[in-house]
Amino acid sequence: MSGKKKPFPKPKWPPIQDLESVDIVAKRKDGGVDLVIVASQPLDDSADTLESIRDKVAYYLDVIDVPEFQDEVGNPPRSKTTILLCCDHPIHPGAEAVIERCRAAARKRRVRLVVQQKEA
Repeated sequence: MSGKKKPFPKPKWPPIQDLESVDIVAKRKDGGVDLVIVASQPLDDSADTLESIRDKVAYYLDVIDVPEFQDEVGNPPRSKTTILLCCDHPIHPGAEAVIERCRAAARKRRVRLVVQQKEA
């Protein structure tokens, strides 16, 4: 076994796209709503990827406050509003740190930010 660390996989295209649109909205039976961010590639620590994470979460937090959006999803309480970041690929520790800062920003707005990853 060598002491070399395996390089982190680089995405072949931007892993988070359409930064000013909501990827998926799902109304839950409990009256809540999930807003899903789809990461289609590994979340590396490149400046572009980190910025796209910050921008996409910020956009979702803004959308949640739009009256038309609230009407469309049935005005769920903030306690039942969740942003799900779905990523079936590796997440670099640098990206995890940005996600944690985004989680704190969401928490200040009384919204949960949850990362869903496929089980290994």
